[in-house]
Amino acid sequence: MNIKITAYTSRISEYAFIAYFFILSFFPYSADIIKLLCFLTIIGSWMIMMLSEKKMLFTKTSINIPIFSFLLCSLAASFYSAHIKNSLETVLHDYLTYFIIFFCMINTIRSQEQINRVVKAMLITCGLVCAYGVYGYYTGIAIRDERLVATFEYHSRIAKYISLLLPIAVCLFFWYKNKLSRLSLSLFVILCSFSLILTMSRTSWVAIFIAMIFIGFATQKKLLMAVFIGVCGLLIFILPSKFITHATTITQVNKLFTSKKILGERLLCWKASIAIIQDHPLLGIGPGKRNFRDAYQRYREKIKTKEPSQKKAVSVKRTETQDKKKTVTKGIEKLSHAHNIFLHIWAETGIIGLLSFLWLFATVFYTAIKSWRFSSGGYEKMLLLGITASLIAIFSHGFTDSFWKKPDALFLWYIISILFVVIHTMPITSKDKRGKRIDEEDASYH
Repeated sequence: MNIKITAYTSRISEYAFIAYFFILSFFPYSADIIKLLCFLTIIGSWMIMMLSEKKMLFTKTSINIPIFSFLLCSLAASFYSAHIKNSLETVLHDYLTYFIIFFCMINTIRSQEQINRVVKAMLITCGLVCAYGVYGYYTGIAIRDERLVATFEYHSRIAKYISLLLPIAVCLFFWYKNKLSRLSLSLFVILCSFSLILTMSRTSWVAIFIAMIFIGFATQKKLLMAVFIGVCGLLIFILPSKFITHATTITQVNKLFTSKKILGERLLCWKASIAIIQDHPLLGIGPGKRNFRDAYQRYREKIKTKEPSQKKAVSVKRTETQDKKKTVTKGIEKLSHAHNIFLHIWAETGIIGLLSFLWLFATVFYTAIKSWRFSSGGYEKMLLLGITASLIAIFSHGFTDSFWKKPDALFLWYIISILFVVIHTMPITSKDKRGKRIDEEDASYH
């Protein structure tokens, strides 16, 4: 009887994860009640499985301690911040949610078949979002500043979303042999790639380029790299000039730190973040949008008054209309992260928080690469390769953007959770060079 209850509860958790991902993708900033119901269903499934099996279900993984270390550092920084309430809300409402998603999935999803269904559902959802985005781009209902945004507020967010799932689809394409699956994945890759182009996100273009090169070398498929580079070359001749002009700025290294067109507000943001870190090195200013936004506005003005070129810019701006001033101010007021994941974490949680963050994700990367290298082959191996490429893509984003906020971080933790579930459900024949199971050092399942 208990076995049946556990099986049914695990299936309910699987459906709740799929529903939650779907709602997050189509309604990232609304439908809070439905999201809460899905989230509570996921947690409830975990609790019911513990009651059914009459034991504590808390799977040991290699990132458990880094997760709790980062949480403790974030809490410590929160009590040190100027806006304690805002910081605690960020840690408990955002960060804790990411980790609950991880622990719930690792403890309630128990078979490869379930993971296969979850991954398929995620890819289908991403395909639907991109289809809506392309439709919205040409009809004007899902476009902002002439960039595709789909269901998200900003082009950078849909770009990060696609960057997490596109490498997985490419890797699975090489595993599936039947024509229907390959055709479906081909259409998905084309649709997502086209959507990514329409976002005009240079960071995403570079991130996907790096991820594809990694996949090509990892699978030793020279044809893939040749086709990919060939397609990139072909796009130069068929895309409208505005896309080509935008793309060429990526290679303008000599203008990287002088052209506002390339880095925009980011350069000033990085300088301000470094100044914040110098003044708050140990515990930072505390997590939360309000803390960084307020600190950035203060440090930004200090930096602008010190730089002669910026002084001139300030005097020119004073002659502009009041409406334009308001527009610029609003843009600055909305800036709530450092446009670099490492500077952002360091500024918010100090050096201790940054070290725990690096420990956490260094362990994730190590686990992903190790599990892919020593897996026995088949679906799991290609999925693990796709996940590793996705992590590379999202961290490539991290050099000029932040992914440590909702909904971006939730999508990331879905990928990380799937990584660890795959490791724990892989056949015991998957061994490393010393004859040990891949996850033997990292975890023991239940």
